[in-house]
Amino acid sequence: MANGPLALHYPHWAMAPALSLPPRRLVAAGALVLVAGAAGTALRDAALTWWPAATAPGAPWPAVIPWTLTIINTIGVVVAVRLLRTFLRAHDPNNPWRLVWITGFLGGFTSYSSLVAAWAVAWHRSVVAGLLEATLSVALGVLAAEVSLRWRSHR
Repeated sequence: MANGPLALHYPHWAMAPALSLPPRRLVAAGALVLVAGAAGTALRDAALTWWPAATAPGAPWPAVIPWTLTIINTIGVVVAVRLLRTFLRAHDPNNPWRLVWITGFLGGFTSYSSLVAAWAVAWHRSVVAGLLEATLSVALGVLAAEVSLRWRSHR
């Protein structure tokens, strides 16, 4: 039986299994996530440099919407769902491939925190642009996940 405050509310069979890694594996996993995250961030940065959102004060509001970041985040959702539904389906959260691809690379590639900052910029330029970007990015993320879940593998 588990000790502590949770033991008062949950039976021992309902407690989650321990998912912690031994110290050596934890350091190795952290290094994998760091390297993969840096690669994902570099790819996102390259895409944002190639196709940036407009920042000039007189730019029309559709140009202020960070379309590149919205597309990047949508692609990230599709890839993550596909990986978790196929190659990484049976892997536990501490599996090195899952850490590299989902937590590391796609965690660095996608950036919902940057999108929130971009929403604020769009909102201050135009309320319509801010609402459109917020609605569009959430809707695209949900739609991308749904399409990815329904997508059949051709084998």
